[in-house]
Amino acid sequence: MMFIAHRGMWDKIGEANSLIALKKALDSKIYIGIETDVRVTKDGIYILYHDPLYKGSLVKNLKASEIRGPRLKDLLKIPTDKIILLEIKDFNLDIDKFLKFLAKYDRKIYLMSFNEKVINKIHQKTNKYKVGILNYVLNSKENYPYDFICILNNFLTDYIINTFKLKNIEVIGYGINNNSKLVYNISYIIDKKYLD
Repeated sequence: MMFIAHRGMWDKIGEANSLIALKKALDSKIYIGIETDVRVTKDGIYILYHDPLYKGSLVKNLKASEIRGPRLKDLLKIPTDKIILLEIKDFNLDIDKFLKFLAKYDRKIYLMSFNEKVINKIHQKTNKYKVGILNYVLNSKENYPYDFICILNNFLTDYIINTFKLKNIEVIGYGINNNSKLVYNISYIIDKKYLD
């Protein structure tokens, strides 16, 4: 089984999405990659932050200097050949600017979002990165054109897994699932708590 660390290996020392937590997971032998959240600030800086609000204000309305937390550029400077799975939280992301930014870094990047429009725009503009929809099963259609799909483990079935695998689409499970038959049949598991 191949695990991806959800927001890194976080604890009291390094909180979720912190550079400490992400680097710890990238250095770990347990994980083959990390998952983290990307938002863009008012001044166009890509930050690693999950929630839409920071201290009561929308992240998109704040400058990066007003937010405590790591920048995407700092994560991408960490030398690694592991998967860096970026969940795009900003649905109005300037795709051209974002792709130009990512092009500066030679990393194994996967891009996903709940918003298909964002992923579709990226998919149309480049094939440099693997792209996929998060929890796409809730909006499923027959012809899935992306590289991977990320589905909450509780919704995974053998039928869903095999349908995508027959089309050479990676299936990423999200969260821990005790059904080992399903877990060992998918490509990756995004682990919600670290295993060390």
